[in-house]
Amino acid sequence: MTEHPKAKLYFTEILLLAVVVIWAGNYPLAKYAMASLSPFVFNSIRFLVASMTVSLMLFTRTSWKPIEKGDAPKVLTAGLVAGVIYQVTFVVGLSMTTAGNSAVLLSTSPLWTMFFNARLHKEKILPHTIVGMIVSLCGVIMIIIGSGKKLEFGSNELFGDLISLAAAALWALNTNLQKPLLNRYNTVQVSFMLITIGAIGLTIVAVPAAATTEWSSIDWTRYAAAVASGVLSIGIANTFWSYGVKRLGPNGAANFNNLVPVVAFIISYFTLHEELLPIQFIGAAVTIAGVWIARK
Repeated sequence: MTEHPKAKLYFTEILLLAVVVIWAGNYPLAKYAMASLSPFVFNSIRFLVASMTVSLMLFTRTSWKPIEKGDAPKVLTAGLVAGVIYQVTFVVGLSMTTAGNSAVLLSTSPLWTMFFNARLHKEKILPHTIVGMIVSLCGVIMIIIGSGKKLEFGSNELFGDLISLAAAALWALNTNLQKPLLNRYNTVQVSFMLITIGAIGLTIVAVPAAATTEWSSIDWTRYAAAVASGVLSIGIANTFWSYGVKRLGPNGAANFNNLVPVVAFIISYFTLHEELLPIQFIGAAVTIAGVWIARK
């Protein structure tokens, strides 16, 4: 990160912090929408909305660069991993295991990001980055344990646990797959391409659920929540995330993921009036300390 001017570095980190807030706030928003909408239909709606949102950003503020012939398979692969396979894997894993298990396993994504970055891009993992990510992951686990959510790693949840772990690895792989594309195309164009591929794929996946959905019986606020989720958590946040990956690299951006549970439990405290225990405050402090260590 030392190769970037401090002003650009701080601007990038502010954008990534905005992503953290948006993604943390998306949990109650998504939960509200999926109380009436199928998870697959919900994902399809928000990705279609996100694709339109990013297209406006692309065609009104930047220019389209023709895709080089050798990059087309890379774009398709990254789009399928980020927009389709990860999203489906996350939903299925969450449905088969406890929320606590899923949250812990998905919090391993920064560690997976380091692994893929070293394997795919041959980048050396600095010792302080490893220490910072492990410290912040410990903080995340403390927050989840303090929340009182049930953690069970038994036979009934085994497949769900493995699928959730696969989702964490897929998100890390997605972060690394974006890197070479971001070196040749602007951030908004990359986001548009990946989100549009996701919108097409998820819409196809959602067809069976959509055919059995009683659309008229669903309150308009559920649709509004899905639209808001698409604009914010997929359209805007993913574009900011791609910018962060471009400026800080996969490892630097990935560690901000560990702040999402910290902000999520703060938001839950004020919006859902959930009880917070001392171990959760300690966990939040440990997580933030880990991010600070990793970014040095």
